[in-house]
Amino acid sequence: MEKIHRGNGFAVIEKEGEYQISWPQGPYDQPVFYTISKENADRAFKSPQDAYEVMIYAETGQWPNVKEEKLNKDRELIKKFPELLIRIPSNQELFTEDELKELMPLAKKALE
Repeated sequence: MEKIHRGNGFAVIEKEGEYQISWPQGPYDQPVFYTISKENADRAFKSPQDAYEVMIYAETGQWPNVKEEKLNKDRELIKKFPELLIRIPSNQELFTEDELKELMPLAKKALE
């Protein structure tokens, strides 16, 4: 008998001790299906971040580099609000010297 465990934006299908994860993808939200282990099926329900990581692993065969993704998000946020380079000087460590030459004048202007 098939059991469907619904998550937020995905589902895990359990059938005869085997598991698949599925979610809508593409311009027409067609469902995609990937075989996963029971451990990953359980992990997908721990948190939205875990679900995301399991889906990336199922699709690519590699775990996402969460640290690098967070770093990239932080960099993009600071580019939108460059004054954070002055308010929190440790943010400057996220950028190269050339990048800082461009961003620091914007940061100073934003604080005026």
